[in-house]
Amino acid sequence: MVGNGSRTIAITSGKGGVGKSSIASNMAYLLGNRKRSTFILDADLSLGNIDIMFGMVPKFNVRDVIDGSRQMSEVILEGPCGIRIIPATSGVSEFSHLDEEGRMILMSSLSTLPKHDFLIVDTSAGISSNVVYFNAMSHDIFVVVTPDPASITDSYAMVKVLSTKTGRKDFNIIINMVREEKEALELFRKVVGVTDRFLDVYLNYFGYIPLDQHVSISTRKQRLWAEHFPDAVATRALAKICDRLVS
Repeated sequence: MVGNGSRTIAITSGKGGVGKSSIASNMAYLLGNRKRSTFILDADLSLGNIDIMFGMVPKFNVRDVIDGSRQMSEVILEGPCGIRIIPATSGVSEFSHLDEEGRMILMSSLSTLPKHDFLIVDTSAGISSNVVYFNAMSHDIFVVVTPDPASITDSYAMVKVLSTKTGRKDFNIIINMVREEKEALELFRKVVGVTDRFLDVYLNYFGYIPLDQHVSISTRKQRLWAEHFPDAVATRALAKICDRLVS
């Protein structure tokens, strides 16, 4: 796990398209807005998109750190509220499965980060070796789940693989894209019902993000909805999650 006295949080999902990167980016912003020194690492190393979420075009990225052409300090971008962004490359297939040497280089580089409170790790979707690695290096794992039946099935598979390969037993669940909290809690109980039956793990309901048109509007414009729509229902819901993190 990354040191420096910080808390490393992996935001992950078994299925793509569940809003994982959007939640990770806006969570980083809200933590920065709460005067917490925050980094966000785009850990989808071959299909990175965190820079797009912030409307940025990076000159360098994690690939340059791993191949030794740049130092981590040269890659970091400054975002709103003082958050710092570590972008990934996109369209480079060899980084979809980072080898042991690459992992050691990246971990060593992350250990040089200035002192901070949070490192948000936005993993790729699915259960690749990279996903397992980045979840294993994090203090807390947050799994994003939506009402889509495929999301529920893949979330179970995700928890099963991470539990088996890393020994982790506790997972935080964020329910996304629901109409109200009642629906979120029903969905959470459905996921727990499956994991309790087949796995020796503990799932913690950490909160939900309701359906909100401001999210899709902001995403299309490459803006953070938490920044541009501070009073939106999605922003208020994610703010509650962030308040739990800093309390």
